[in-house]
Amino acid sequence: MPHLLMKDVRLVAPFLWLIVPAHMLMGAQSFLLPEFDFWWNLAAALTWTVAVVSIEWHFDADRLLASLPVTRPTVVRARYASALAGVALGAVLYVAYGHGVMAIAGERLIGRWHGVPAWASADGVCAFLAVGYVLVIGFMPFYFRFGLPFGATLFVVSAGITVSAATGLARVGDSTARLVRAQGGAAMGLQPSEIIRGWFSSLAASWGEGPAALALFVGAAMLGFLSVWLSARFFRRREL
Repeated sequence: MPHLLMKDVRLVAPFLWLIVPAHMLMGAQSFLLPEFDFWWNLAAALTWTVAVVSIEWHFDADRLLASLPVTRPTVVRARYASALAGVALGAVLYVAYGHGVMAIAGERLIGRWHGVPAWASADGVCAFLAVGYVLVIGFMPFYFRFGLPFGATLFVVSAGITVSAATGLARVGDSTARLVRAQGGAAMGLQPSEIIRGWFSSLAASWGEGPAALALFVGAAMLGFLSVWLSARFFRRREL
């Protein structure tokens, strides 16, 4: 699997001159609209995965991989590893860009921010990793089952429906409702870290913080294993 991971690095390396400046630009521009800062930086972090799968789809690299002495489940696990590594690196850059831009920003720009920015809090960074993790494990089965164009379309539609449903639950949830009233905004105006913290607080109030955190960790791990299993199963059955 290390060779497959290095293959992803070499595959994207010629395009780093475009990906890295674009990531920095999105991180800096997001400061003009703090409510979208989290999502813009997350989208930039996912650029790694998008670039790898797009290049491989364009050159039909899956057909070449299938001819190599490597099993398809290994290819799947390597793709998950590289995608999640990209999210982790994106979280590091999210924090670094946030502190860097804030250090040189003027008072007028700083005044756009209210409260503690997500990149400056442990809750915000954990939410960044959690949302990135969910997007990766949600996208991969669609990609390995249907390929890039159709799979990505189905994933976007499914994710949109899921986000809409989650937002509806957040609007009626007691914890989130209190945050909304406190900030005078709508649920969509909240940072994901605040919504996740509200859900965790509701769960911790019933189970306790330790059991609630353990339950979330076990649930995330089970969803990850299920996603990998589905992707490997789909990829084995797919004709290349």
